[in-house]
Amino acid sequence: MEIPEKKNDVPSRFELQVLKELNEKKQQTGSNKINSFLSSIPQPFIKAGEWLKKIPGLDKIADNTKQAVSDLFQNFQSEKFSFDAIIEKYKDSGYVQINNPDDISTLDLEDIEPLIGDICKKYQTLVSDEESDYTSALSLHGVPKDIVALINLNRKAVNEYAAHYGFDISLEKERLFALNILEYAASENEFARKSVMERLVNQTKNMANKDAKEDIDKTTFLSMFSTLTSSISIKLLKAKVGGVIPINGAVIGNGFNAYFTSEVCSAAQFFYKQRFLIKKYGAEVIDLSEKDLKMLEKINKQAEDK
Repeated sequence: MEIPEKKNDVPSRFELQVLKELNEKKQQTGSNKINSFLSSIPQPFIKAGEWLKKIPGLDKIADNTKQAVSDLFQNFQSEKFSFDAIIEKYKDSGYVQINNPDDISTLDLEDIEPLIGDICKKYQTLVSDEESDYTSALSLHGVPKDIVALINLNRKAVNEYAAHYGFDISLEKERLFALNILEYAASENEFARKSVMERLVNQTKNMANKDAKEDIDKTTFLSMFSTLTSSISIKLLKAKVGGVIPINGAVIGNGFNAYFTSEVCSAAQFFYKQRFLIKKYGAEVIDLSEKDLKMLEKINKQAEDK
């Protein structure tokens, strides 16, 4: 086993525990709240999926949703993101040495966790309020606006997580990474989720390569951007359509926004923790075996005993 020599030689006890948790989570990609949410829907609604395509106007609603989401992310491309508030937050917490995003990787992951705070709770509250506004009329025509509002708030949540872990969301490759996190959270089955997981892990390792290009070319970016926005739109449309179709007098889908946001927050923390540790120790750190992790724990303990 080799640990790359970077700013620190060995992950701290806290970071080793996080690595264990990350490894465990990799084995649980098929278990997620969206699966649980969808499995709770009565069987008549599940079967109704076959005739949902025949609902008059649904194709137009799907097109409107994709266009609205695309427009949202077009604005996202040119949006300026400032790290000033995050840097100030670190300084106010006593980390006066933090002057730019790269400085954050000099900290222990344990130092960052308290600053993350209740980001998820904040955005769950916001999306629940939005959901109440858009679905109260029980209209399919309100779904595109609801999805745009849901995605907009969740991509802001991803931005916040990225910034706290020291990643610059203004870079095009970082924006694509954030879109992949949204697609991962929206994936409704184990196969789709594993596929996006593999893509994100590969991106994580590639982005850690110092020889990799700082950013991607415009043509590649626009192609990947278009594919991801379309995929996210369709996946969320499938889930949200159920929220406005009554089954036996009940509305299925109420509370979906909070479920989705919980998944986004969980995914963002998972992938940005991985990237933080890779940035600090090298790409090999996320592939350490249980035996390797135990060996590092012993090294830490020996160092503490000296």
